[in-house]
Amino acid sequence: MGISGLDAALSGLRAAQKQLDVISSNVSNVSTEGYTRKLQPQETVVLQGQSAGVRTSAVIRQVDMFVQRDVWTQVSATEFLDVQAGYMNQIQEFHGASDKELSVAAEIARLRDSFVQLANQPDNTLQLAETVQGAQAVVKKMNDLSALLNQMRNDAQDQARISVDKANQLLTKIADLNKQIKGNLALGRSAAALQDSRDAAIKELSAEIEISSFTRGDGVLVVQTKQGQQLADENPALLFFKPTPVNAQSFHPDSAAGLYIGGDPAKVPTAFDLTKTGVGGKIGAYLEMRDTVLPQYQAQIDETAHKLATRMEAQGVRLFTDATGSVPLDTAPTPNPPGPLTPVPYVGFAGTIRVNTDIVNDPSLLRNSTLNGVTVQDGSSEFLRRVVEFGFGQYEYLQAQGNVDLDVSSIPDTLQNALGLNPRSQVVGTVNIRGLSMGVDLNAATDNPFLPIAGPPLLDDFSISINGTPFTVDLTAVAAAYPTPPATSGADALVSYLNTDVFATAMGLTPAEATASLNQFGQLIINSQYDVAIDANIPGGMGTTGLTYLGMTAATTTATSPYFDVQVGKDDLVRISIDPGDTEAQLLAKLNAVPGLVATMDPATGRLNIRPGPGFGGDIRLIDGPIASAGGNSAIRELFGSANPIAGVEHPPMRSVNLGPNANIRSNIASASTIIDFSQKMVSAQTEDVIAIESRLADEQSYRTLIERQFKDESGVNLDEELAQLIVIQTAYSAAAKTITTLDEMFRRLLDAF
Repeated sequence: MGISGLDAALSGLRAAQKQLDVISSNVSNVSTEGYTRKLQPQETVVLQGQSAGVRTSAVIRQVDMFVQRDVWTQVSATEFLDVQAGYMNQIQEFHGASDKELSVAAEIARLRDSFVQLANQPDNTLQLAETVQGAQAVVKKMNDLSALLNQMRNDAQDQARISVDKANQLLTKIADLNKQIKGNLALGRSAAALQDSRDAAIKELSAEIEISSFTRGDGVLVVQTKQGQQLADENPALLFFKPTPVNAQSFHPDSAAGLYIGGDPAKVPTAFDLTKTGVGGKIGAYLEMRDTVLPQYQAQIDETAHKLATRMEAQGVRLFTDATGSVPLDTAPTPNPPGPLTPVPYVGFAGTIRVNTDIVNDPSLLRNSTLNGVTVQDGSSEFLRRVVEFGFGQYEYLQAQGNVDLDVSSIPDTLQNALGLNPRSQVVGTVNIRGLSMGVDLNAATDNPFLPIAGPPLLDDFSISINGTPFTVDLTAVAAAYPTPPATSGADALVSYLNTDVFATAMGLTPAEATASLNQFGQLIINSQYDVAIDANIPGGMGTTGLTYLGMTAATTTATSPYFDVQVGKDDLVRISIDPGDTEAQLLAKLNAVPGLVATMDPATGRLNIRPGPGFGGDIRLIDGPIASAGGNSAIRELFGSANPIAGVEHPPMRSVNLGPNANIRSNIASASTIIDFSQKMVSAQTEDVIAIESRLADEQSYRTLIERQFKDESGVNLDEELAQLIVIQTAYSAAAKTITTLDEMFRRLLDAF
């Protein structure tokens, strides 16, 4: 063993010393955040095929970059959700616990209850004032929620600006560390400590914005957005974000600042807009709150405010208005080529809604309507009932919608003829005459009223006149024409005689125009389309006593036109008759003369429609008259095609799409039939958003904890492992030292030999 042995031993001693230095550093930094385990690589020195000792290279890290990237991704995810949960919890605090009934929905429900109480005592001035106060409480709640949403949007934007500034500082730091790492590796120096610093900066950056990355061959770690836009290598690509205050009408990119990479887009045309790319991290969460979540909540409360105002006005009370005293129109978003949709006119209405100053100054307008020309009787609750049932209810009004063509103006006809609805007169006897005979038996009866004082001829005649055409009925002639048998009774003979000999033959009438019959009580019934006159004071007449014996009275029964009754709300019934000569024009005129009723006829189909109005909703009722058509149908069935044509017409539905200042927001609220239902679903939907975010945050936080523990276990310092390695190095160091001592002794002996 010669000089080469000494060199080998010395190299081993030096390698052990370096290993001890690395282990010492590892042990001392065991609790340092972001510190990764360092290793001292070493290899055998070979000269001319012979081992000549050991040499070391630059210190490296023990890092699993795949796990490291998973950690960065989870940091972005948890920070994103944590920001959103913080903002959404502010909304929940505003709504309050459900049992406290502090939400917008609770205020609207209380307003409805106040209207119910007012309807029970419409002249109570105190209750009128309390109902106005209830409306003001609803307005304040909507104004406050709108103001909170606007403030939160501006807060989110301010926080995004702070996060962008921090991200730019970190990008600059990462780029500088990349330069140093690249230089050290090029010179064969260790870059492990610099790499730890770079990873710590990247972890901080991932909290602000979600990133992707890859490492180049020269050791530079290239940082990108998750979509692949480069943020840093040896040079930073700084983010540009210059916000201005936003309001309910602000949206990106028209009037809300965007997040750009590459510089100010006003100066750098190639600057790339990251705003809508799902930035992730805190910045992504702030932008999503400003541009998506909070505008959606604003659209929901705007929809609630607008539909509450329009549904009240649809019942005749302009209770809620904007600052100008108007209710925004319900115009649907319309294409505005070549640009986007024109938004609805009520964006931000929840922030400006107020109680109509006319009602504040005169609360009695709640009872009497704000519509000109509407008259409400003193003490009447009809108007208030309509507001309660239809303003807060599912339907705006009830209507009778026909499916029959009533247009007879183009033909020489009337409604009566077109529909087969004719006037009717009816004479009903009051005596059961089935047991009477029109012959000898009747005339020989002890109570016979037909025997004259001086004897025959019998005074058994009476006159019947149909539509002004008279005919004298002689009971003796009846008995002769229809003797019994074959007639079963004198009553049956009289019916046959009237139908055949009088109406059909003498008068030329059809059975539809005039007919006689006996009812189940044996009483004589005469039905006709015309006036029917009975008279017994004629030559040979039976007189009043004789008519009474037959159950009849000397009188004229006027034919009644077909009719039906209409009731608007709880008003008095109004009779609508279809008189001879009436066309659809006369029918419409009669219907429109009913207070609170609007009748129209579709010119294309001739179909009749009647509804409450004009200018308000409510309910109507149709009650049929007794007169049926030739086909057996009532007047209502003939006019409308149904015996029950009344159906509810729902309010214009709550808009669920194309909301917001850019007409691109969905309310994400399931269909609701009433304003209270919609407002409750709005509060519930926002609560569900909070629950969902907090649940996702808990899941992502658990996974982050797990992946960070895995990274620490794989890339961090393990004291047991370091101590075991220390023993190995210590043994190697001792062996190298002993080798040197032995060689030294050998050289001394060799020198002593000379």
